Amino acid sequence: MTCEKYVKALEENLKNIPCYEESSLSFSGGLDSSIIAFLMRDCEPQLYAIGFEGSRDLKNANEISSVLGLKLNTILIEEEDVLNAIKILKDVGEMSAMEIAFEMPLLIVSMHASSRRIYTGQGADELFGGYAKYLQNPELMQGDVEKLLSITLPRERKIAAKYEKELITPYLSEDIIALASEIPKECKIKNGVRKWVLREAARRLGVPDIIVEREKKAAQYGSGIWKHMRKLARREGKSVEEFVRSL
Repeated sequence: MTCEKYVKALEENLKNIPCYEESSLSFSGGLDSSIIAFLMRDCEPQLYAIGFEGSRDLKNANEISSVLGLKLNTILIEEEDVLNAIKILKDVGEMSAMEIAFEMPLLIVSMHASSRRIYTGQGADELFGGYAKYLQNPELMQGDVEKLLSITLPRERKIAAKYEKELITPYLSEDIIALASEIPKECKIKNGVRKWVLREAARRLGVPDIIVEREKKAAQYGSGIWKHMRKLARREGKSVEEFVRSL
């Protein structure tokens, strides 16, 4: 298959994303969650964006939710919320400080979401080459996918279940994982564009260019969570890892 054929195959798979009434979507306004929101728009999912006031994720989520005509539920967090979330996540399982920061948005959305089902865009970066490190070493994708499926996804299901929520991860359907394993790395990162095949499939589906061309910003950074974890740690003269262990 050429890259175009993989784009077409991914487009057909994305059309099959289940669209349940009364669903929630963990929404940052980034590429992955915005594609899901676009494809689910007829079901009118409840979008939940979390972050510190003025954070990039909240700005992006407001912008894209308006473009899609979907209601956005904004969850403003403060340092006290971060402290509480760290303590809860430490009980979920062994995690580094960075992993805790990454999982915090899902935890907080799980706490607040009104519907039982929570959609996330988890998996798109690992499957389609979203992280900057893949530009230098695309071979890292395979190991990251294995870790995602064996460690991260079970952990995230456990986080959601803690609040009686069901996690739905459209990019991690069996069909999409199987397709992604066949797509050449040259179609995932093309001419320096990460997740090229996903962007092109989204464009074919009618996703607006403002979404298709959006750059990657990890949740722990875009929400402001990592910045404030570092600030809390500095106040006590500790590294972030030391601070998390001390709680």
